[in-house]
Amino acid sequence: MKASSHDAIVIGGGHNGLVCAAYMARAGHKTVVLERRSMAGGAAASEAVWSGWTVSTASYVCSLLHPRIIEELNLKAFGYDAYIKDPATFTPLADGRALLLSSSAQDNAREIGAFCRRDIEGFKLLDREISRLGASVFDALLLPDGELATAARVMAADYCRSAADLVEGYIETPVLQAAIATDGLIGTYAGPRTPGTAYVLAHHYAGRAFGRQGAWGYVRGGMGTVSRAIAGAAAAAGAEIRTGCNVTHLLDDGERAVGVALDDGSELRARCVLSNADPKTTFLGLVRPSLLPVAFVDRVQRWQCDGISLKVNLALGELPEFTARPTRGRPGPHHRATIHVAPSMEYLQQAYEDARDGGVSKAPLLECFLQTPTDPSIAPPGKHLLSIFAQYYPHDRLDGPWTDARRESAADAVVAALAPFAPNVPASIEARQILAPPDLQARFGLWGGHIFHGELLPGQIFDRRFSTRTPLAGLYLCGSGAHPGGCVSGAPGWRAARAALADLASVSAQPSVL
Repeated sequence: MKASSHDAIVIGGGHNGLVCAAYMARAGHKTVVLERRSMAGGAAASEAVWSGWTVSTASYVCSLLHPRIIEELNLKAFGYDAYIKDPATFTPLADGRALLLSSSAQDNAREIGAFCRRDIEGFKLLDREISRLGASVFDALLLPDGELATAARVMAADYCRSAADLVEGYIETPVLQAAIATDGLIGTYAGPRTPGTAYVLAHHYAGRAFGRQGAWGYVRGGMGTVSRAIAGAAAAAGAEIRTGCNVTHLLDDGERAVGVALDDGSELRARCVLSNADPKTTFLGLVRPSLLPVAFVDRVQRWQCDGISLKVNLALGELPEFTARPTRGRPGPHHRATIHVAPSMEYLQQAYEDARDGGVSKAPLLECFLQTPTDPSIAPPGKHLLSIFAQYYPHDRLDGPWTDARRESAADAVVAALAPFAPNVPASIEARQILAPPDLQARFGLWGGHIFHGELLPGQIFDRRFSTRTPLAGLYLCGSGAHPGGCVSGAPGWRAARAALADLASVSAQPSVL
């Protein structure tokens, strides 16, 4: 079929691809986004999984979306409406006690003091240190590739530690330690005592979307609202967004990328191609191997990308009733928090070791979210949506491949882990959606089901992540496989657009040889 021409082609309509397209179009370049699915947004999507429900199927909360991107793309004008999640965390315990942490220093002192008075001051110092680490990550989010090595050297001493070493140096209460250390584990095939997980923790404190370092929040209407707002900004700038378009491979002239081929036989040509796909999909699936250096291909093949995240979305007929903080069916402060099943560092470490040594966690780490108490629009009246993020459930299980029975068994184990703390949950489940790592790969194109396009650990962060500019001229990486990595930040898309625009301007400025 006849090829059509553009200035820029973006492969993948996830939030980073949409950010990239918006900036390319704003600069006056004819830009098209090609998304395989029937809807743009990638893992930042809201879907009507059940009639009357709006489910954030994968990504579920917001923090790292860069304030510069929010402002420059005027996302609020296109429907972006986020609000802070406060309290921050709620962790019930088997003995009937619970820990609730919020933005109130006075309330935190009361909660922590019920366990250990010494930890009141220790928590303040730890929070200050984690905020410092998060701020240093934030300052590096939009750095160009050439400055990342220097930033990595400056931060190396801080980030080579484990989350456990960082946390245990300040506080001693097991549940308080675990409540904080979980942010060093989310999306990561590592335990709290694995070196480098202090960086993962800092990464999750890097956001300033709400004007407060490390604060997290919900997006009204679900995470798909983020993607729709960015898509709206891109379209307003002139970008074209095509869904149902599956790219099979890149077109090249032997030296540089010149376009893409689609599975319907059509071809699109462009001055540059920007891939929002993960590194393995991009370099092992779309590019002719002979165009890449052998050492680079070997690096791609060795890229650590085994996802361990299980997402279970539950449609509940009633609000979870926690025995540690009973509310008789009325929303309480703890319902607005991230609800953890993570009583101690030892619990977290054992959950990791179970998966590493045998298959999956016997007693999983759970992060649970209830947006419905603050945004009832996403569920039918009187009902609640419980979003559960569980670890560790590896894509490559040592005990054999994922089957439907194993998916159901994993979801059963997740519900069973929550039930002792909220006994009414099992009977109130009206429907459930289970997304194991193979499902995340099939649905969202995440190699290995890894939510960050690869581990965010030393050896795969800063200058050791994949560069925005690739070994193939004209091809750029605008997804989370490039710095700064995962979470809904938009930074990889911003950085890729900036690099591509600079290169296009440089080519345009060269004198003609004709």
